[in-house]
Amino acid sequence: MIVLVAYDIPANRRRARVAKLLTSFGERVQYSVFECHLTPARYLELRECLVRLVQPRLDRVSFYPLCQACFARAETIGPAYAETIEC
Repeated sequence: MIVLVAYDIPANRRRARVAKLLTSFGERVQYSVFECHLTPARYLELRECLVRLVQPRLDRVSFYPLCQACFARAETIGPAYAETIEC
C-alpha cells in the first residue's frame, strides 16, 4: 500500500523525532510530507510508533492512503526533493 504521511508539529525536538522515524518508513517528498510504500503490518507499526511520539493536543499527523491506480496517475511539477534536511 502507498500512504502519504503529512505532519504539522510545532515542537522542534518532537518534529525531528517524527521526521527521523518517517525516514525509516518512506521517502521525504516535501519538508513535512513522506511517501511510504508499506505492507499492512508495516503501516500498523508506523502508526503505533507515531502515536507514542506525538502529542495529539498540539501535533497533527495525517495519513492519506492511495490505491496503486491513483498513485500511478499522480503528477509532479518540478525537481524531486533534492536536499537532505538535517533536524
